[in-house]
Amino acid sequence: MKKKAWAFIFFVILTLGSSVAISKNVEDTLIKSISIVSAIGIDSSDEGYEVTLQMINTAAKPDSAGEVPGSIIYQQSGRTITQAVKNILNRNPKKIFFDSAELIVIGEQTARELGIHEILSLFLTESEVSSSIKIMVTKDFPASKILKTITPAEKVSSKRINDIVHSNELNLGSAASVYPVKVMNDILRNIKGTALPYVTLSSEKEIGSTQENISSPEPEVLLILNGMAYFKKDKLAGYLTRDESKTFLALTNSAKKTSIETKCGADDKGYFTLNLERSKTSIKPEYKSGFISFKVKRKVRGELLESTCMQDDLKQLESKAETFLKSEMASLIAKSKEENNDFLGFLKEVYLRNPYKFNEISKKWDKLYPETPVEVEVDLTIEDIGDVNRIP
Repeated sequence: MKKKAWAFIFFVILTLGSSVAISKNVEDTLIKSISIVSAIGIDSSDEGYEVTLQMINTAAKPDSAGEVPGSIIYQQSGRTITQAVKNILNRNPKKIFFDSAELIVIGEQTARELGIHEILSLFLTESEVSSSIKIMVTKDFPASKILKTITPAEKVSSKRINDIVHSNELNLGSAASVYPVKVMNDILRNIKGTALPYVTLSSEKEIGSTQENISSPEPEVLLILNGMAYFKKDKLAGYLTRDESKTFLALTNSAKKTSIETKCGADDKGYFTLNLERSKTSIKPEYKSGFISFKVKRKVRGELLESTCMQDDLKQLESKAETFLKSEMASLIAKSKEENNDFLGFLKEVYLRNPYKFNEISKKWDKLYPETPVEVEVDLTIEDIGDVNRIP
């Protein structure tokens, strides 16, 4: 009986070992037969579009700092994006696997001149591209240059960009992940200007696309993601600063967490920093005597992180912080109205709350919006986290 038992155990171990070996061999063969796309870059060209595909170099170890690059770049032009991709196939015999792509990067010139509607239409109907892919635009540089940049910490720049976006969402609150479906909904409904995060580079130096860029502890070219770009219909209209982006994401309830730094007061040269975690903004349309106005109210809870103020009276700091946030919100709303670009979503609130009124004013919104009164209110509470200098 014991011999039979040991024979059975040996047979099981041999079978499992063979299965693992065969599976590993099949997996390696499959990986070698396909090109795994990590990011897609779209730029303008004389023909029409220039497509840059950033593909994962399977010969490079993800956690290795060796000379082998983490990605391989293929770049071709065509009258359409599809044609440009087919031109890449002529140079890469392997099956291109798009489902793993994490990022679509659209160049600034393309977004300004050609718009993003056609690009989104293609990728939303392309079954090989994941619906969870993120989308962003560039600032000052083409998408191809962004994807060619060799970054520290991560061998593939698309992975680095996604990490920066995620970190920004959790800590700074000046950028947020955006997906094609949401952008297309904004464009098709035409009731709110859309917004996308934008990425740029710290330097124009060509060293960014070489291994030399990461050969020192202080790389000369870094990827920077500081804020959001706003659109009018499907074309890029402008960029928000980091602080404007924080305000924008707060107004649209898209910020998970952020912080502010402001002065203590007129007679106090110090500063204090608040961590804002629980924030909710409501935009309520009001109708009176045939005219429309809006009341914007932001309710937020803050935590005092640091203060160099002469007096740390929480009520006084709350008042200063409320004034600061109210000023930032009013300033961004004024900018939106000056450009007659409702990327903050005031008309959308009318659409959601009162479809009858929406039908009445939507066709003349371009004339109404710049003169529409908007009242801003902020209710901020600083949670007392205690004083380490006070003995309990």
